[in-house]
Amino acid sequence: MKNIFLVTLISLGLISCSNEELGLNDHSAEISANAQYSLKKGNPNSNSSYTDYNVHVGVSADGTLWTYTITRSKPNAKNLSHFIIDLGNCGDESASFANIIYATVNGAPANLVPTEGSGTGCDPQATTTNFVKVNTEAATSWVIVIKFDRGYASAEADSWIKAGTSCNSAKSTAPGCPIEDYCSFSQGFFFANGALQNGASASWVNGLTIGGVTYNQAQGMTIWSIDRGPGGNQVLNAFFQLGAVRLSGVDSEVQTQADIIDDYFTAVGNVFGYLVTVNGKTYFNLPTNGGGYTVAQVIAAGSAIGTFVDENHCD
Repeated sequence: MKNIFLVTLISLGLISCSNEELGLNDHSAEISANAQYSLKKGNPNSNSSYTDYNVHVGVSADGTLWTYTITRSKPNAKNLSHFIIDLGNCGDESASFANIIYATVNGAPANLVPTEGSGTGCDPQATTTNFVKVNTEAATSWVIVIKFDRGYASAEADSWIKAGTSCNSAKSTAPGCPIEDYCSFSQGFFFANGALQNGASASWVNGLTIGGVTYNQAQGMTIWSIDRGPGGNQVLNAFFQLGAVRLSGVDSEVQTQADIIDDYFTAVGNVFGYLVTVNGKTYFNLPTNGGGYTVAQVIAAGSAIGTFVDENHCD
């Protein structure tokens, strides 16, 4: 009987210990879960916003060197952990991580990768798989310089700033489509006598429109022939210079000068309406101003285009 009673006490003791142990394990699990929740939730004081920073983007004239200057717009803004830029902004011709020659952060070699890594909370791959992540260290401000192996035009793209426990996205300027190499033939290529044999005729198929008037190749060459004779007119030099870059398909590269010349000749109309012959000399007697510009301004615009052609002449 004593043995039975002893066994019963031992059993109850074991059950009690087991329950206490179970209760302790449950409490430990609860503490662990709460700790994980706290880590995941983060300290509210570590939160940040994209607007806590100013991002200024500078691009070199040839589109190869991109400079991102990031400063704090608030004195208590957190240190940056990294900056992510979307590169996929021109389909198959987009810039990529492989096109980066080098990068620096505040003058030192940059630590950059083509993947997000883990635990950042940025998730750029939700919108693009073509991006570069630039890791940064504590600093007052950050100057990120990225050199590409070719030039890219500017495009609007997503960017991400990781600071504190937050990662925030906003639109920024980023590499877009590649800048195409361009060149222009000179005015003589299109207007001189050799234009009938050098292949220039292919560029004249749709004519040349200047000032709203479209001229064919024969007319263009006639204007050249007359103007290059005794009745030369420097204003027509601007006409020929604009014609050269327009027939070369690169007049957008000198848009400001092209607009001046176009405005003048829009007011003038068809230049053949100003063809006169005096004392056996035939020439174009063009107005001294038109479209809000003087002939001096038109001549200067033509000279600027001539300089462009000299610097970017087709081989």
